Amino acid sequence: MITAWTSLFVATAGSRLQPAASSEAATARYFASIRNQPLLLLAFLAEMPKGGDLHNHLTGAVYAESYLRWAAEDGLCLATTTMTLVAATCDAAAGQPPVTAVLRNATLFNQAIDAMSMRHWNPALNGHDHFFATFGKFGPPSDKTGDMIAEVVARAAAERISYLELMLTPDGGAAAQRGRAAGWDPDFGRQRDRLLAGGFQDVVAEARRRLDVAESRQRALLRCGASDSDPGCRIVVRYISQVGRAGVPEQVFAQMLAGFEIATEDPRFVGLNLVQPEDDPTALRDFSQQMAMLDFLHAKYPGVQIALHAGELGEGLVPPEALRFHIRESVRTGHARRIGHGGGVMYEDDPLGLLREMAA
Repeated sequence: MITAWTSLFVATAGSRLQPAASSEAATARYFASIRNQPLLLLAFLAEMPKGGDLHNHLTGAVYAESYLRWAAEDGLCLATTTMTLVAATCDAAAGQPPVTAVLRNATLFNQAIDAMSMRHWNPALNGHDHFFATFGKFGPPSDKTGDMIAEVVARAAAERISYLELMLTPDGGAAAQRGRAAGWDPDFGRQRDRLLAGGFQDVVAEARRRLDVAESRQRALLRCGASDSDPGCRIVVRYISQVGRAGVPEQVFAQMLAGFEIATEDPRFVGLNLVQPEDDPTALRDFSQQMAMLDFLHAKYPGVQIALHAGELGEGLVPPEALRFHIRESVRTGHARRIGHGGGVMYEDDPLGLLREMAA
């Protein structure tokens, strides 16, 4: 990682670019010399090319300040009891001031930022719950996907990232609605056939249309194609369809099916992932069933990649039994090529054997 980076060393040393081998050695020596100097390390790492960011939640990568700004543009209110953005009749006296007023009130503004992010989080409190609670505070659905992508890719370019895979819900929830309307048949083949026969391709078309609109907005915001375009225009971006694992089976299966169908038809989508807390009661109860769904759909769409959050658990969060198999089952049954987080891997049965299997 450090050997690919040379510009800061060259700028610092004032030397000309040298052959690759000597430049890499010089960079390594410089890195070793600043290892215990945090400020120089900061400058070094800021300029260092980072490659690809493969685990990025679009909704979570946007700063709370942006959500407040967009909420003000959309005429939303802030419910101050929960610090949640809402579409309602704003009434400051009733605890729901317009966000335009919140932006002018430093105390309320900072309280909202703290509630909608991990800023100033109190380590004595439950960070897990605070983190997952933030996603419900960002307000009702709004067509800001293009703005969100623009913010994230511009920041990625500034951080010397060259490739992004962004997790998002591409269809805006249409697949989940189709699933609920269809009801549940535990025979996965019949369930898939029923959905596909019911105009499910409309969901795929809508997802592609939504991304076309979002990327057009992103390019406009970053002035892509102009002489003064933002460096974010040069970032290669691909997308991962996210599936809410806390939903009922018919909803989860439909979202999975949409992810596979979309990735099959649109090369901008490279796979799918499951999101929401792994320790959610529904996610725990249905974990093995959801892996079986992925196993079935993987056989139908073998070219679509799967990445899964698994092992995002620890002692005291769930019963010990839930710690013993989630990662292994995600790999073996869910066909995950990547595991997100995986912090609980050493609680798995035969963890060293599992790690060897994953490394093979």
